[in-house]
Amino acid sequence: MNYNPGNMIKEIFLLQNPWRENSNYTFALKKRNILQALVDNLENELIIGLTGSRQVGKSSLMELLIEKLLSKGISIGNIFYFNLDDLKLHELFSSIPEFIQFLGSGQERKYIFIDEIQRHPSPGLFLKEIFDLKRNIKIIFSGSSQLEIKAKTKEHLVGRSRIFIINRLSFNEYLDFAAPITLQETLNNILLYGSYPAVAKENNIMGKKLRIKDIFQSYVQKDLIDFLDIKDIDKYNKFLVKAAMQAGNLLNIQSIAKELSTPRSKIEEFLNILEYTFICKRIQPFHKNYNKEIRKTPKLYFLDMGLRNFILNNFNSLDLRTDVGSLFENFVFNELLANDNYSMKKINFWRTTNKTEIDFIVQQQGQIKAIEVKWNSNRKPKSFQTIETLYPEIETMLITKENYLTEGQKQL
Repeated sequence: MNYNPGNMIKEIFLLQNPWRENSNYTFALKKRNILQALVDNLENELIIGLTGSRQVGKSSLMELLIEKLLSKGISIGNIFYFNLDDLKLHELFSSIPEFIQFLGSGQERKYIFIDEIQRHPSPGLFLKEIFDLKRNIKIIFSGSSQLEIKAKTKEHLVGRSRIFIINRLSFNEYLDFAAPITLQETLNNILLYGSYPAVAKENNIMGKKLRIKDIFQSYVQKDLIDFLDIKDIDKYNKFLVKAAMQAGNLLNIQSIAKELSTPRSKIEEFLNILEYTFICKRIQPFHKNYNKEIRKTPKLYFLDMGLRNFILNNFNSLDLRTDVGSLFENFVFNELLANDNYSMKKINFWRTTNKTEIDFIVQQQGQIKAIEVKWNSNRKPKSFQTIETLYPEIETMLITKENYLTEGQKQL
């Protein structure tokens, strides 16, 4: 029998699109808060990009969008899903005319879902050429490494795309994914094991730890070794420990460089990698006119506490930990991001040279909130009085474990 690459591609395509041949196919996926924002963008002309950490749920969101389209009566023949992790599909994506021919004729809008777009050697150019054909084609792509996607798309998607960052599960999403579970159990689990969807679904502690280990090892292999070609992984891992220890505090880059006997420029490079691969995020100080405000030194937060605790090899229960306040502060930071589908919030912190401090200054839609996070104390911090005097327009808010579990979720 002669080998026919076209038949092979069709077979792979049908395997990746089981709903085409199975009229009783059920998606059976949990909903995500960002889903409606994505649905709202399906009918405009822009390319939709889903980016975020590996295993954060981007592929599931694509399937949820496909389910939505089918429920709206969109013909199954106008929906195409491709996962470029399968290298055999790359031949189809090497020729624009062949790709268009594969989609078939007809004037109805076609919805093209491309998972793991960074596997394409020139994804930006490919997407641009399809977009510029001005056909009735809607493209939704995903990618796991912002660094890799930026390197490969550059200026090609400017003005042609709308990019959404897919975060780990929010508190309310975790409640749904891990049900049945109490509010307190949910908070404890997120602080210790993070909120990757696969981790939330695990019913026992060892299962959660093994999932976190798998996610971290995948990150090291695929992002650090395969793409970034980092040679000294041991040095990077030691840097990760130092970064995890400083989470929620002022980031002392010089101190880390000195302790690791590493140039400051290399530490800065490592920090950029942490951000571009969705492991951490830096926030800058809020400052205006007060001459005692800190203006330069950032703070660092981990985007998943499970990964942070894995890096530190510390999954001790909360009542045995000395860093529970830092974990809770980091959790609130992640919740602020989780409720920001269009990345419109500007999040800073406020600190003066005499160490008067407020954890978060959040600017959104013309409003400014000063948020202080305390694990146990319900006492109004003195820093509120200081910042209210300097900035009367700022609204202050105290988030504690107790008030978060009762009403804080709604306020964030």
